[in-house]
Amino acid sequence: MTGRPDSLLWWRAGTVSAMTFLLGAVGHVSAGGLMPSWVVLAAMFAIGTTVCASVLSQRVSAGRIIALVALGQTACHAVLSLAAGHAGDAPAVARDLGHGAGTSSLPVSDGHRVGSLQDYYDATVGASTTGSALTVPDPAALLQHLPMFALHTLVAVLVGLWLAAGERALSALLTLVVTRVVALLVVPAVAVTTAPRLAPLRRRPATPPSLARVARTVVRRGPPALLAA
Repeated sequence: MTGRPDSLLWWRAGTVSAMTFLLGAVGHVSAGGLMPSWVVLAAMFAIGTTVCASVLSQRVSAGRIIALVALGQTACHAVLSLAAGHAGDAPAVARDLGHGAGTSSLPVSDGHRVGSLQDYYDATVGASTTGSALTVPDPAALLQHLPMFALHTLVAVLVGLWLAAGERALSALLTLVVTRVVALLVVPAVAVTTAPRLAPLRRRPATPPSLARVARTVVRRGPPALLAA
């Protein structure tokens, strides 16, 4: 897909970035995560659009678009998990729920996880003054989120296939439009340059005067003058 205008490339990159960002944000919010400030969201969208533009500047396959959406969704979800929760009382809620240092489960309120991963780290590992600084996540806690990961992967594959179909349709449409426009511009020029020259008209010889015209030149009618005498 090389040779396309820059504006069209950025429109395509913005569309892919918006869909990827939307999937990551919806997955993050549905898991009980908090949203960061608008400045962080705008920066994430700008970075995602730039990355998508660099990838889409060349011809891409459906598999590459699916990988782009899946990786972008994962990165978006991870950044939102680390950046969200800076304003508010998420760490206090985590401590009030009794998830202090040494616990291995995520802070939960009303069945939903509260705060960001950074808040959980500050409330557990950061508040601890003893013990090792290296913590190993609980496999049981990770398995609880396995259905969510599978659902995100399935949605990323479906959205990637949809975007790949849109890429093919857009490429076919642009090819058709360019072909028609070039055909309309080239055919008249060829027709003008190759038009056959008209042969000069041949003048026919003057036709002899008709009998009626000769008859009008005779003044006297009737028998000859000798017969009349």
